[in-house]
Amino acid sequence: LRGNEDKVRVVLNKADQVSPQQLLRVHGALMWSLGKVLRSPEATRVYVSSFWNRPYARGGEDSARLFDQERRDLFRDIRDIPKNAAVRRVGEMVKRARTAKMHALVCACMRRMMPTIFGKDRKQAELVANLDIVFEAVSQEHSIPPGDFPDITVYQEKLSRWTRAGKSLASIPRLERELVARLDHSIAVDLAELAMSITGGDDNPPA
Repeated sequence: LRGNEDKVRVVLNKADQVSPQQLLRVHGALMWSLGKVLRSPEATRVYVSSFWNRPYARGGEDSARLFDQERRDLFRDIRDIPKNAAVRRVGEMVKRARTAKMHALVCACMRRMMPTIFGKDRKQAELVANLDIVFEAVSQEHSIPPGDFPDITVYQEKLSRWTRAGKSLASIPRLERELVARLDHSIAVDLAELAMSITGGDDNPPA
């Protein structure tokens, strides 16, 4: 299920067969188990009800209003799946745009730190080995949250393979700040408007 958390809908069925106290315990145990499987920063939504065309059992009569609301929420969620999928695609575009910006800024920072003539190989190896310092410098200079940066070990491995292939950080093209500004505008305005057009102005689009 990992990697597809946003596509999963969890239903706790036949909730009317137990008392409210027992239901609370079952729900807590279920949430604990889901937390070990679905690595999501947000708590997984669990729809709690009894999904059949029969009256609620006596043990669940006290929670009838809750069960009814949960059923409506689930059906609404299912109905909105196409719209939510489109919003998630926009969110993925925003994530990739931010990653591209971060990568461009990191490359520009390393290029700027490279010497003009002598000691390029030594400096390049030093930058790769101390990539955390580069990330911190970019984060402070451009106000990029640390969470927007990739896994430093993976980045170092890819950068090391690139440099071992005979490539030089000094050969990286200069950063075109106009392109970065246009990318920022696309993230803040164009993609935001696209998401709004999909949700119809809903203040709570899916993550």
